[in-house]
Amino acid sequence: MSPMPSLLLVFLVASSAAGVAATAAAGGGGGELKHIHLYMHETFSGPNATEGGVVASPFNTTFGQVAVLDNELRAGEDRAASPLVGRYQGFIVGTGRSSPGYLTSATVAFTAGELNGSTLSLEGPFFGFAGTAERSIVGGTGKLRLARGYYLLKLIGKTSPETAVSEIDFFVLMYSSTH
Repeated sequence: MSPMPSLLLVFLVASSAAGVAATAAAGGGGGELKHIHLYMHETFSGPNATEGGVVASPFNTTFGQVAVLDNELRAGEDRAASPLVGRYQGFIVGTGRSSPGYLTSATVAFTAGELNGSTLSLEGPFFGFAGTAERSIVGGTGKLRLARGYYLLKLIGKTSPETAVSEIDFFVLMYSSTH
């Protein structure tokens, strides 16, 4: 084997490592951490339901069950007194056979405020409805282009037998873009 390909490989690895080190030394790539605090309002039944099952489990468990959602995102906990700032739209699939486990995929579409027209793409497991759930932010568009991060979702409580409100904290690493 000629030493030239090996030498080229060493050069490429060294160049890549130097670039990563320079980026880290300059503040981690120029990203800015943004915290977005919102409330998700859900309606489980009736003519204005915002989520519900669309496929029942063929196994008489949650495994294989599919539900869709199009919940309201508001600036405050009180639905009547808080402006609508976006939608939380997606699906949840029952993936746990022996214990409840779910996979969620959702898009947050901002419809008002400084992020109007921007989106966040969310994905991750969901293991139950107690406590705080953490999922990944895997992308974004508009002012949130190339977003990465995580979000925390905590059920505050049921506001009626048909509705509930959850608190959501998004921690978004945003990148500057000149395009």
